[in-house]
Amino acid sequence: MPTIAIVGAGPRLGLSIAKVFGRNGFSVALVARTQDKLDRLAVELGESGIDAAGFAADIMDRPPLIAAFTGIKERFGTIDVLEFSPAPHNPVPGITMTGPPPPPPSAPGC
Repeated sequence: MPTIAIVGAGPRLGLSIAKVFGRNGFSVALVARTQDKLDRLAVELGESGIDAAGFAADIMDRPPLIAAFTGIKERFGTIDVLEFSPAPHNPVPGITMTGPPPPPPSAPGC
């Protein structure tokens, strides 16, 4: 069975991706910082007949991240699809534009 690893798994985007892939024959490995959250997501997926497990790791902390991917390999084997959408730890402040916005780029034939 192919496996998807979802890094930054959460109750919205990550869970939706997990459901789509799971319904199409994939096992689902969930990676995020909080094991309790991952366990809840895995239970929800399991109730839909999807083989899923959570692996807690912070992407900014290399040893636990390596341990998570080692656990995924032990549990599911090879990762066939990697989905990476973690939330930012320290969001960058927005850029403030002054003056009118630049014109849109033009393409030949448009």
